[in-house]
Amino acid sequence: MKPSALLLSTIILTLAPALLMAQPPADKAPGGEKKEAGKEEKKPETPPLVETMHDIIVKGQKLTYQSTAGVLTLTKAYGEPKADVFHMAYLRTDGDAAARAKRPVCFCFNGGPGSSSVWLHLGAFGPRRVVLPADGLTGPLPPFALTDNQYTLLADCDLVFIDPVSTGLSRPEKGEEAKQFHGYREDVESVGDFIRLWITKNQRWGSPKFLMGESYGGIRGAGLAEHLQSRYGMYLNGLIAVSGLFDFKTLSHDDQNDVPFQTWLPAMNAIAHHHRKLAPELQADFAKTQQRALEFSRGPYAMALAKGAAMPEAERQAIASELSALTSLPVDLILRNNLRIAPMEFRRRLLENDDLVIGRFDGRVSGREGDPSYGVVFGAFATTMNQYLRDPSGLNYQTDRPYEILGGPGMTPWNYSLATNEYLEVAGSLTSAMNTNPALKVFIACGYHDLATPGEAIDYTVRHMDLTPAQRKNFTWAHYDGGHMMYTSLPSLEKLSADVAAFIRQP
Repeated sequence: MKPSALLLSTIILTLAPALLMAQPPADKAPGGEKKEAGKEEKKPETPPLVETMHDIIVKGQKLTYQSTAGVLTLTKAYGEPKADVFHMAYLRTDGDAAARAKRPVCFCFNGGPGSSSVWLHLGAFGPRRVVLPADGLTGPLPPFALTDNQYTLLADCDLVFIDPVSTGLSRPEKGEEAKQFHGYREDVESVGDFIRLWITKNQRWGSPKFLMGESYGGIRGAGLAEHLQSRYGMYLNGLIAVSGLFDFKTLSHDDQNDVPFQTWLPAMNAIAHHHRKLAPELQADFAKTQQRALEFSRGPYAMALAKGAAMPEAERQAIASELSALTSLPVDLILRNNLRIAPMEFRRRLLENDDLVIGRFDGRVSGREGDPSYGVVFGAFATTMNQYLRDPSGLNYQTDRPYEILGGPGMTPWNYSLATNEYLEVAGSLTSAMNTNPALKVFIACGYHDLATPGEAIDYTVRHMDLTPAQRKNFTWAHYDGGHMMYTSLPSLEKLSADVAAFIRQP
């Protein structure tokens, strides 16, 4: 999906008198037949909030918690229902009521746009997680299973996993158009309204508040930080971006935009290193090789791309030679591609002698077609989520409706609300939020082998934000072995959990 789109403004005029004249008499049904006395039309009942009690042992400590699964109904200005937003919340119940009311609460969502929260929920931080091979390189064999998650964040904060409208079990109300929720501004407003409503209903205005977004969830999270602050006066303590991005310019390799080729290079280098395709001296020390790739991408490579056709031939050959050394792709292929290596080309070429392609979400994974790294996780997460949702020993939420892992039938094209030749970016929104709320801290987690949202892309954006030296100290960075969902690697999940928990605990 192209992240730049033409802003279309449509003005629709309606005549209220004509609508009033079109209404049937009060004792008639819309079809003209007389209503049966004593009978009122009923809106189909929304499944109630389902609460269950559980406990888990984490690092020798018993945590008792309440899980809540169900919807909160968003309404229009005068109270008419607009959408049901499904969520799954986990609240510690040990300790006194006053302490529980002041526990940190973290709202978690994935990206897409059009993804449910299943990945962060059952992959990383919920109290249950999908059982995967420890290295995350291959998928488990069906039937799939869940296990208690020793890396849940429940010890340090309460958790609310949000499924935006048209994902999970979240749906617009009957008669409401789904497209009113499917856009950057529309999404920020609806998710922001959910967060306000949940905080209010659960009396948690006095709690420290965190947002965690993965992938496009970084865009959503940064937008929400500014929106919640300006719309409701809700100041956040922290924003956590897992494999996130703040500016589509860093990923969209359109004509006249060379930035993505720079930001992809370090990830390509890490992936080539993982598959042992580099020269011995580069294979010997991953950290030094990554630093070489970073310095080259930010310096000589960026300057060479800026020269375009004005680049001398000797420099062109030297740049191609270094790109070849860092990625293992042939010099002649790089020259034919005008020094620009797109991810799809790299994924096809790196292991082509073995008739394999590598993954987009995780370049460590290889297979015969498509994105083999997606195949590692999709079946396991979809199956276990559907089981856990309805299992009496799990969430016990009984519904026959399908849980949409990715946007379901009602999903419409995303409205990026931009004019031609612009890219959706939220760096300005995040800067504004940090200017108004100096206490806002940001944690950024990146996977070395991620070709979907490489760490250098979000780093590029943050380097170009208009921040003071003091504000830059509010950023915490961490890099992990693995790809977009680095938590599929058990050692990376352990480190990620410890890092995020430390971020939440800091004053």
